[in-house]
Amino acid sequence: MTDAATLHAGAAPAGRLIDMDMQRACEEFLKQEAEYLDDRLFAEWFELLDPAIIYEAPVRTARENWDGTGISTTAFYLKEDYASIEMRVKRLRSRYAWSESPATRTRRIVSNVRVTLHDGDPSLVAARSNLAVFCHRGDGAHPQILTAERFDAIRIGTGVSRLVKRTAILDATVLGLESLSIFI
Repeated sequence: MTDAATLHAGAAPAGRLIDMDMQRACEEFLKQEAEYLDDRLFAEWFELLDPAIIYEAPVRTARENWDGTGISTTAFYLKEDYASIEMRVKRLRSRYAWSESPATRTRRIVSNVRVTLHDGDPSLVAARSNLAVFCHRGDGAHPQILTAERFDAIRIGTGVSRLVKRTAILDATVLGLESLSIFI
């Protein structure tokens, strides 16, 4: 098991401020990413990923307070790389995405974006954000809601910025979805 500080190991100490242009660029990147995913523009979203992407969502379990956070280091809802994400994106655009037919209608709310310098790589920034994804399936009247805290490493460029690493810590121990077929 691990804790949030370990997941955000690349982040500089909170006291090291980042300039406002970099903060704004990072926030705009996260908004654009959410828009692409909500609009099901998966090819455009895929262009935002670095070829070295690590994209994961570890399993959370309920633990007693003295037994750690319950965030697994060995079990994952998602553990993807560039090739596996590319395959998922291609499948989502085909007739063989059975779990996404009919498609899940999503609306992402990204908030509390905190950006710091990345300790390990000066070309990256470390961004920590909160996420709520409202998922509507079929004719259901009420959405299923996933909430998470995300720990990202982002390369902010003058032209195109790229997501290099994402670890999404879901708040629920039981997802309540038939499948986790969306990107978070």
